[in-house]
Amino acid sequence: MVERVRPDVSLPHGTVTFLFTDIEGSTRLLQELGDGYGDVLAEHRRTLREEFARHGGVEVGTEGDSFFVAFAKASDALAAAEAAREALADGPIRVRMGLHTGEPMVTEEGYVGIDVHRAARIAAAGHGGQILVSQATRDLAGADRLRDLGVHRLKDLAGPERLYQLDDGEFPPLRSVDQTNLPVQPTPFVGRERELAEVLALLDAHRIVTLTGPGGSGKTRLALQAAAESVEQYGDGVWFVSLAAVRDPDLIEPTIARVVGGPDDLFEFLAGKRTLLVLDNLEQLLPDAAEIVVRLDARILATSRSRLNVATEQEFPVPTLPFDDAAALFTQRARQLEPH
Repeated sequence: MVERVRPDVSLPHGTVTFLFTDIEGSTRLLQELGDGYGDVLAEHRRTLREEFARHGGVEVGTEGDSFFVAFAKASDALAAAEAAREALADGPIRVRMGLHTGEPMVTEEGYVGIDVHRAARIAAAGHGGQILVSQATRDLAGADRLRDLGVHRLKDLAGPERLYQLDDGEFPPLRSVDQTNLPVQPTPFVGRERELAEVLALLDAHRIVTLTGPGGSGKTRLALQAAAESVEQYGDGVWFVSLAAVRDPDLIEPTIARVVGGPDDLFEFLAGKRTLLVLDNLEQLLPDAAEIVVRLDARILATSRSRLNVATEQEFPVPTLPFDDAAALFTQRARQLEPH
C-alpha cells in the first residue's frame, strides 16, 4: 500500500508508528447538521492537527474526514491519540482511532508496505471514541492503561492481530472478521445430524472431546461442522489446526501457536480465555500430543484414529455414513467436478 505524502512534509524513517482516524457516522452527521457540517468538520480538523503536531506527529495526508499521521515514537502517538479524544469529547463528532508500529519503506510518494494497511484496518475495526492499539505499538509504548481485547482477524489481512484498547470504556464488539480460520466446506453437511447434536452436547459438557475412527470415516468433516456451529460461544476464537503433516512432537506447540496468532508462550496466551481448538489428525503424535492437550487452557475437539487416553477425555466413535447419505454426498461432489 502506498500513501502519497504532502510535498512539504518530511516523513519519519525507521521504526514508525502510524495513527489513523475516522469519523463515526459522518453521513448521518452531515444529514443532521446540514450546512453547518462544513464548519464542524473544519473545527474538527483544526483540533486534531493541533494535538497531533503538539506530540510530534507528521500529517501524511487526509482523505474525506480521515487523518493519517506518522510518529517517530510509539508513546508520542498514543499520547496524541488520547489528547485528541479528550479535545473532541464535548463536540458532536466521535472518532475511532487505530495505531500500529512497523518499519515501512519510504519512497518519494510516501510510505510503502503492509504496516500502513494494517494500521488503517485496525482503526476501521473500532467505534467512535475508541482507541485501538496493535501488539507492536503496545510493546514499544508500554502496557499502562491498555486493555487486552484478544486476537482478531482483520479484513484483507492474512494473519491475526492482537489488539488493545486505551482505557476501560465499554464499546460494541470490534468490527473484525470472525475469530476463526475454519475452512469453507465445498459441500453441504449431509447425513450426520444426530452425530452432530451428540458432539455439540459433549463439547458443552466436557473440555476434551475426541472423535475417533479409521481414515476416511468423516471425523474431520464432523469436527469442522461442530466447530462452525460453536463460533458464537467462543469469544476468543475457534481455530482449526491440521497436524496431519507433523511428525515431530516438538512441533505440536509451535504449530498451534502459529495458527492462533503466534504467541511466545502458548499456554500463557490461552490462559483464562474462551477458545475452541480443533486439533486434526493426532494419532501419529501420541502419546506426546496428549500431554500437551491436557495443559492447554482451551476447549479441545480432536480427531484421531485412537483415543488420547487422558483422564478428562470424552471419546466419540464416528460411525460409518449410511448408504443413502453417502450416495447423496457422492452426487454432490460429482456435480462440483462437472465442467460449467
